[in-house]
Amino acid sequence: MEEDFLSRAGALLDTAEVLQISEVEAEQILWPKGTDDLKHIDSIRDVYNDLIKLKRREVDLDLHGTFISDYYRSKRIPRGFRVRNAPTIGRHNPEFCRKWTGIANKCALDWMLITVEEVRNELVMVKESINKLESTNSSLITASTSAQQMIKLQDEVMRYRNDLIRFKKQKLERVNYDYTHHQVYHWLSGERRRPQFQRQKIRVRKPQFMSIDTSSAESASESEGIRMDRLSTSQVPVHTFLEGDQHSNDPPITSIHSRGNVDPDLSGGDKGGRSINLRSKPPKRK
Repeated sequence: MEEDFLSRAGALLDTAEVLQISEVEAEQILWPKGTDDLKHIDSIRDVYNDLIKLKRREVDLDLHGTFISDYYRSKRIPRGFRVRNAPTIGRHNPEFCRKWTGIANKCALDWMLITVEEVRNELVMVKESINKLESTNSSLITASTSAQQMIKLQDEVMRYRNDLIRFKKQKLERVNYDYTHHQVYHWLSGERRRPQFQRQKIRVRKPQFMSIDTSSAESASESEGIRMDRLSTSQVPVHTFLEGDQHSNDPPITSIHSRGNVDPDLSGGDKGGRSINLRSKPPKRK
């Protein structure tokens, strides 16, 4: 009897036996509930905090799906769903522009549809969580001492809903304005928009002599975000653009603004239209 037990227990083996447990077998062995299901709630205040989060989330999803559905039915795309890509060619071809915006509209409308679909799925899960929380803590919720907290919760949810509706209606007015004034695609009307996020201006100490080199060309797209008001008109005299050979590869004559006395040998300068390096040390006179 003892030998049979030792044999079945593996004590008589002359090698190390390894037990193999698959993930499927492990899942069957483990306890079905986790620690997340054991959240301790001992007061109406705990129930209130959990319910207010779920109720607000329910309002968010409900209004989000409602407004996007109305946008889709009216075939007006809110700003957050619009495709911002603008064509680099063909802007003067109306047929090409109509095809471009048609594809962009189709993409945005499809995004809106799948968003509403996902909102509906998530809203179902939130409502299930609310029902589960209320049924689990029904004794606390229905207690006479909890009536004031429940009234407060309803007021908070209603106030949150009204504020959110007001905010979304303001966005709706902006969308209607865009379509009424034909400003959905700014590139189509030729209007230039400033970038939404502009780089902070870098404060650079001005050198003693300012020179403006206009020989570097920029495309329309590259120069769109550049603010030309950074250059004061006093720094660009008329003769800077009029003098010099227009067919020369050299930059125009340098504009010189002196804060002190300038050596005539330097200011008289190069007759070929090249910029003069005014920072270099002047040559010694013999």
